Amino acid sequence: MPKKKGSNTSKIILVVIVIAVIGVAFIAWHDGKIGVTPMGDINDFTVDSGTAVRVRGTISAIVLTLVTINDGTGGVAFTWPDAADLSVGNIVVVTATVFSLHILTDVTSVQVVWVFA
Repeated sequence: MPKKKGSNTSKIILVVIVIAVIGVAFIAWHDGKIGVTPMGDINDFTVDSGTAVRVRGTISAIVLTLVTINDGTGGVAFTWPDAADLSVGNIVVVTATVFSLHILTDVTSVQVVWVFA
């Protein structure tokens, strides 16, 4: 029985589509479009101290290693040893632990947004 032409082409197209969807989902997660905590929730005590969070915001000030960011619902401050590599106005996603009102601690990453500014 002859093999259908185009079956390999449809498989290749399906694989490309799946890879594209996974790629866009990863970039959206990296850029903080998925899975972030609003800073307003931290600042009105909806999020308890000691909770691990990912927040996304615009850097509003940098003083030595102290960085403050704002997302429109509130702002938080944290220390980051590589703060010199950041600039005021950058949009970043920060992974950290809530210490208290407006303060994050145990910052494990500060990633500048790639695409979804």
